[in-house]
Amino acid sequence: MADELLNNMLDMDEEDRKIVLEDEETGEAIEFILDDAFKFGGKDYVVLLRPVDDPEYDYESVIMESVEEDGEMLLQTIPEKEADVIYDYYDKLCDELYGDEESDE
Repeated sequence: MADELLNNMLDMDEEDRKIVLEDEETGEAIEFILDDAFKFGGKDYVVLLRPVDDPEYDYESVIMESVEEDGEMLLQTIPEKEADVIYDYYDKLCDELYGDEESDE
C-alpha cells in the first residue's frame, strides 16, 4: 500500500494531499498534508505534516500507521511503545535518501 500511495502522491500537488483528521479527545478538526509513505516491520506508515506557528519550523511531522479496511485506507495512531523505533527508522531512511541537510549549511 505504501508504494501505491507514494506513486499516487507524485501526481498530486499540495492542495490534493491535504487531509483533515479529527482529534478523538477534543473533536477538533486538524488539517495535515500527506508528505511521505514507507514500510517498516511489515506495516505501512504515512508521514503527515501539520503547519505550526513556530519561527524555526513551518511544519510538525506526525507518523501514523496506514491500514486497509474494506478497501479503504485508514490511519491509526502508533502505539507509544513503538513510536520511538518507527520515528528513528524514518529519520535514518531520510538521512540515507537525502543526506544530512544541516551539514550542507
